[in-house]
Amino acid sequence: MKKVLLVAVLAISGLCNVNAQENVIKMNPLGLAFGSIDLSYERVLNEKSSIEIGVAYSSLNVTTSGSSSKANGFGLEGKYKMYFSNSGSAPRGWYGAPFVSYSKTTVTGGGVSAFSGGALAGYQWVFGGTATGFALDLNFGAQYVSASTTGSVISTTFDGILPRLGLSLGYAW
Repeated sequence: MKKVLLVAVLAISGLCNVNAQENVIKMNPLGLAFGSIDLSYERVLNEKSSIEIGVAYSSLNVTTSGSSSKANGFGLEGKYKMYFSNSGSAPRGWYGAPFVSYSKTTVTGGGVSAFSGGALAGYQWVFGGTATGFALDLNFGAQYVSASTTGSVISTTFDGILPRLGLSLGYAW
């Protein structure tokens, strides 16, 4: 039992780095105003790169043609961030990031699914000491979106390039 406890303590201490942030958990505060919660986790790979995985859930009341129904959505996103700052290391500073995402929203009688991929440029601040701090991530870019409907939802498809803006607040450790 003592060996198991020792191995667990060593494993946990090996994952924790007190010199710099290696993990950031963030959320998009603007999504809450539209009935959506968007959470993401960023993990530093080395001093110039990180990966970020995000999940989103939305629940909205939708009124069309005088009738009301509930729309529920789920989405996943992945990013690979490359940091360019010479004065600091990931997850701080200017970055570029390719990304891919998929989302699906269902509503009574049908739904909408969308796949997108694109590129972002942004800046992430981490405020606080060297071990932990609050994070602010601002980014912009372009994305190719392919969306289509199913069921009795008005049949439409969309394939095209759209702008993308992002804001996330979080905590780095």
